[in-house]
Amino acid sequence: MKIYYISIFPEIFDSFLNTSLIKKAQEKGVLDFAIINPRDFCTDKHKQIDDEIYGWGAGMLMMAQPMIDAVNSVIKKTNNWNFQIIFPNPSKVFWDQKSAHSFSKTKNLIFVCARYEWVDHRFIQYFQDKYPKNFHQISIWKFITLGWETPAMTMTESIVRLIPWVIKEEESRQKESYSISQNMENIEHPQYTRPKEVEWYSVPEVLLNWNHKEIQKWKENNSKI
Repeated sequence: MKIYYISIFPEIFDSFLNTSLIKKAQEKGVLDFAIINPRDFCTDKHKQIDDEIYGWGAGMLMMAQPMIDAVNSVIKKTNNWNFQIIFPNPSKVFWDQKSAHSFSKTKNLIFVCARYEWVDHRFIQYFQDKYPKNFHQISIWKFITLGWETPAMTMTESIVRLIPWVIKEEESRQKESYSISQNMENIEHPQYTRPKEVEWYSVPEVLLNWNHKEIQKWKENNSKI
C-alpha cells in the first residue's frame, strides 16, 4: 500500500513515519508514504495557499485550485488505478473499524489534510463530480482540530495494522475490539502480565489454572459491550 498525505505542514509526519511498526513496515516494503505540499502548486511567487472568505467570515480559507492540482498529481502517479481519497472533514459519516477494513484493501490511499478555516467548497464539488466513488468525507468524531493531519494519522494506524506483515502476530489482528465478525459489539477482555499482584490487585485465578475451557469462557464473558 502507498499512502499519500496532502499537507502544507509535511514536518508534522516526521516522527509518525519514522517510529515503531510504521517504520519497520516501510523497511520491509509493505508500506510506502509520500507527502505532497499543495503550496508547490501555487502559481504566484509567494506561494499563497489561502485567502479571505467571500461573504465575510472569520479566518482564511484554503484555495481550491492548488489543492485540486495536488491531489490530481497523485492520481496521475497511480495511473488511475485502485485509489481512494479520504478528506477528513466534519461529516455525517464517522470512521469506525469497518472503515479501516474497507480502506485496507486499497493500493493507493490519499489523505487530504486541510488547515485554517477549511477549503474552498469547489474543491469538494470537483472531486465529488469527477470521482464520486473514490472521494470520501469522513469525520473521526464530533470535534474540530487545528488541522486534519492528526486525524489522518489516526485513520492510517487503524488501516495499516490490518495489513499482513505490519503486525507480526496474526492473532493480534483477528482477536481485537470492535471485531467485524462480532458486528463491532465486542471489546477485548482484560489482560494481565507479571507480577501476579500489583497494588493489592491480583490476576483473576481463572487465568492461572491452565484450564483452557474455563479461560475461554471467562474471556467471552468479559469481552462484551
